[in-house]
Amino acid sequence: MHKPPHYRTKKLILLLSLASTLVFGTLIALQAYTYHEDTPQAPCYAAIDFIYTLDNGQRWTGKGDMSINMEAQEIYLYFNLKDPEQQEFLYNRRLDVQFDTLDSSRFLFKTLNATVFESDNSLKHALFMRRGLEGGLITFSRFSDVEYYYNINNILTGVCHVPT
Repeated sequence: MHKPPHYRTKKLILLLSLASTLVFGTLIALQAYTYHEDTPQAPCYAAIDFIYTLDNGQRWTGKGDMSINMEAQEIYLYFNLKDPEQQEFLYNRRLDVQFDTLDSSRFLFKTLNATVFESDNSLKHALFMRRGLEGGLITFSRFSDVEYYYNINNILTGVCHVPT
C-alpha cells in the first residue's frame, strides 16, 4: 500500500533537524576547544624589555618581569623604569583584573584593584603605565605549547612562557 506524502515530510524534517543539531553541536564544540587552546592554561611569565615614547617625544625605557594568571585574574608587574632624564624608578604592582572574552584570543580587561608594593616609587612619575594598565585589551596567540605572544594596550608586547 502506498504511504501518504506527509509521512515522508515528517521523516525529512526529523532527519534535517538531527543533521542541523549535529552540525551546530560540532561547531559549538570546536569553538569551546579553540577557547581552551588559545588561552594559557597556567600562569605565564615574561621578561619585559620595552621602550615607550610619549606623544611629546619623551622616551621611557623599562626592564622587568610580568606574570599573567587568567584563572586567578591577576597580573603581576615588576619593572625598573628610566625616564627621559635617566632617573630610575621601580614599578612593582599586582593588578586584580576582570577578563571579558572578545574572541578566542583577545580579552578586554578592567583593573578592579591595584596593589602597590612598598618598593614602588613610580606612582607620580610613570603616569602612562597607570593609564595603560587600568584596563584595555590583551591579545594572546600561541607560538608553541609553552609560549604565547601577548600585546597589552600596545605598551607591553612580547612572548609569555607557560611552565610545563
